[in-house]
Amino acid sequence: MMNSQMPDRDSLNYINKQYTAFLESTVTVSNQAVKAYFQALNEFFTSPAKLYRRNMDYFQEVITPPRPEWQTPHRIVTLPREFEKQIKLLDFSQDDVPSDSVVPTLVLPPQAGHHSYIADYSHDQSQVQTLRHAGLGAMYCIEWVSATRATANTTVEDYMRMLKHIAQMLGGKVNLVGDCQGGWLAAIFAAMYPDMVNTLSIAGAPINFQAGDGPIVQQVNYIAKTYPDKGMAFYRNLVAMGGGLLNGNFMVMGFNLMRPQQLPERFLNLYQHMHDPGAVHRFKQMKNWYDFAQNIPGSFYLWLVEHLFRDNELIQGKLVVGGRKLNLADYKNPLFLMGGKRDHITPPVQVLDMRKYVGTAPEHIYEYVVPAGHIGLFMGKDILRSTWTPISKKILAYSQK
Repeated sequence: MMNSQMPDRDSLNYINKQYTAFLESTVTVSNQAVKAYFQALNEFFTSPAKLYRRNMDYFQEVITPPRPEWQTPHRIVTLPREFEKQIKLLDFSQDDVPSDSVVPTLVLPPQAGHHSYIADYSHDQSQVQTLRHAGLGAMYCIEWVSATRATANTTVEDYMRMLKHIAQMLGGKVNLVGDCQGGWLAAIFAAMYPDMVNTLSIAGAPINFQAGDGPIVQQVNYIAKTYPDKGMAFYRNLVAMGGGLLNGNFMVMGFNLMRPQQLPERFLNLYQHMHDPGAVHRFKQMKNWYDFAQNIPGSFYLWLVEHLFRDNELIQGKLVVGGRKLNLADYKNPLFLMGGKRDHITPPVQVLDMRKYVGTAPEHIYEYVVPAGHIGLFMGKDILRSTWTPISKKILAYSQK
């Protein structure tokens, strides 16, 4: 039940932005739909057989279920059985790059309703390949497992315990690379176990959740002002609807609503270019990642909304994990921070602000604001070459055993 009080100025601004975004997306999609309609109409009169093939091929692509798949050869590392329902550990170390003489690198992909293979999206858009080819031969990546009723009560302490076990398995110290949600999990681990993190790299992760004017900040603050229990009633209802989980489809829907035009544009673009093999291949790649929804443990989701998104406790030095109050200043080793100029989910300031709170000396903090959107930070071909390759080489310089 919503509060009856009148919305304040910030809430009205948020509502106005949502309506504006919806109207703008409607115009954009309508224009593209009109083009697709006249394209089909022209083929109806000039080449009906071509139109028939286009329609049949299109619907076949649309109804084919997404099939996520890692692109680079790897092996699955055996973990304790208690961990296997929540995570997998993938070993991308290969004979072509020596691994014995460097500190191992561990990538934490986003845990946001999509599959983890965004870190290895394609053969020429692979973060793990980029890191490894730069010389970080001992290369590992987490694969988040979709939550079930059996894992609905997984906590942040559980994830910290898993990451600590993995770091110990890999020799007691790792280069930690965190993308998006994997980034703030990496930051929490670095504050909790600073001696186990050789270098920390954060890309597109909202470390200072209340910085900037991004859509998630606006949404969280609006809900906190509008719904009971400072907004937590809204999020608890989401989890209840998922049977104790945050349904991954809710997450995907939320991202779609931030840019309402992006979903229909994807499908209209496919229809218009149905007989372009390159366009179809790109559609399949995105579909296999983006449309493969994965659930988040309900307890974990509610915790992070309350303590990170809403109350921003990590930055304030108030976050308690495992009975310990964490302080980012306890982390003193090299830090790499990356934000995207076109990132509509995590404004760069939310990432770069971390530099103010860590104990790392300024000469060992490296900041990058790159011409990319959100997922382009992890898998954009140009960003992998122009930014992640130099970052990898700097990490390597800090990682010689």
